[in-house]
Amino acid sequence: MPSAVSPDRRLPVYFIGHAGVGLLFRDSKENHIVQDNLRAIGDEIRAINPRPKAILTFSGHFEAGEIHGPGVIEVNVKRETYILHDFVNDFHDSAPFVYEYDWPHKDAPELANEVWKHLTNSGIKAKRVERGVDHGVWVPFKLIFPPEDPLDVPIIQVSTFYGYDLESQIRLGEAVASLRDEGYLIIASGMAVHSFPSIAEIRSAPSDEAREPARQKVLAESRAFDTRLRAAVAKRDAAQRRKALLELESLPEFRRSHPTVEHFTPLLVAAGAAGDAREVVPVGVDVVEPGMSYLNVRFT
Repeated sequence: MPSAVSPDRRLPVYFIGHAGVGLLFRDSKENHIVQDNLRAIGDEIRAINPRPKAILTFSGHFEAGEIHGPGVIEVNVKRETYILHDFVNDFHDSAPFVYEYDWPHKDAPELANEVWKHLTNSGIKAKRVERGVDHGVWVPFKLIFPPEDPLDVPIIQVSTFYGYDLESQIRLGEAVASLRDEGYLIIASGMAVHSFPSIAEIRSAPSDEAREPARQKVLAESRAFDTRLRAAVAKRDAAQRRKALLELESLPEFRRSHPTVEHFTPLLVAAGAAGDAREVVPVGVDVVEPGMSYLNVRFT
């Protein structure tokens, strides 16, 4: 078990909707709402006393690699980590300045090694790796912990499992839950809805006239899944929440909302780490767009 200060009460777990790098510079009503939601989370975290000794992160852009085989988790133990400009889109022509973005932060390889040992002792196969900080962490964290009020505790990056075994992600969360009593704040970063194929379907419509019905269809699907997901997440009882979340996979909207599961799995990790919760509280204003949902939740 990692050595740590003992906070007066168990530290919370957050699930955040991280968005892409466009969140930092695009001027839209929806973007401003998502930005404000993340800033509100930063205000909550800065009010925690005593401060967490570290933030344990799980990101939709850090799945364990295939090199170690299925069922293995990776823990980043690199010293002096750098941020990765690991964007899906190429911004060299449209917004080249994004490649100059940075996010000052602290790391703590000694704590990362303790987390690795904790996972191993908890029955989770875990390997130590060295890598940078992906945009699923640093993009939202630039808003949660802006330069004028920077993060003053280290981050420790842990991967999700690779692949479609959703229950294993909940077990991973359960394995790190006790670290909340040891000074670790947990932030899992993903998306409640994340479907580039649905967005591409709208963009590929042959005309503006055809595009609007396609947009409304995708928006209805996204809202339907988001509503069911929120109801599942809101359950305070851990067993009921687990059952409800795993049942989402059987919904017809599931594969439309998550053609691949890497943005869904961090939510399962957060739900597992939350255990039986006193409160499950959405943070900020609900934002659902066609093919995207920016849900933020605090578990205490």
